[in-house]
Amino acid sequence: MKVSRSTWVLAAGASVLVAGILLMPRTPASAEQVHDHDHVALEDIGTDPVDLAVAKVNGENPMTGILELREMADATPPNMDAVLWLGRFSVQSGQLEKARERFEQVIAAAPDRVEAYWERAMLDMEEGFLEDAVQGFDLCISADELYVNGRFFKARCLEAMDQGALALTEYKSYLPVAPDTAVARSVEGIIERLESELSGSGN
Repeated sequence: MKVSRSTWVLAAGASVLVAGILLMPRTPASAEQVHDHDHVALEDIGTDPVDLAVAKVNGENPMTGILELREMADATPPNMDAVLWLGRFSVQSGQLEKARERFEQVIAAAPDRVEAYWERAMLDMEEGFLEDAVQGFDLCISADELYVNGRFFKARCLEAMDQGALALTEYKSYLPVAPDTAVARSVEGIIERLESELSGSGN
């Protein structure tokens, strides 16, 4: 089932909570991403060519970095880290179809790469394919406990799909592992609202 973008945006709202969780680290150490390359000198990043290319994309030579990633992604065999990063950058530039192709390529070639399933689930959520997103978040959560934020996004999807009771259960399962007090309080507020709505006393 695809939920229209306008419906999803209305359900998700302009929530600071959602934005905050989106910015939190969500990839396990086994697939650690390189962050803040635009604030790190290239000589301090190391020698991994993918890391260096990503740093260029986030720095003063974005196209140079993209071309280097493409070269690695088109090699035989392709560098799956490069493919994954190209997918992420495609999302950032609004090329969602190309991003999906990249994530699917990683999943097909390396089905143990949980981060590719995560990125696809996030893309499914963005595009309104909420049932697919829920399945993707479930897969990530079961594969690696460090994807715990998937419980929150799964709950948001279920809520947008008018499955309030299931969403409530998922929010409650997320609450004990919320990353900080501010997030926990926000989730508690969502839980109280849903409980009120489900009991028939909400507006």
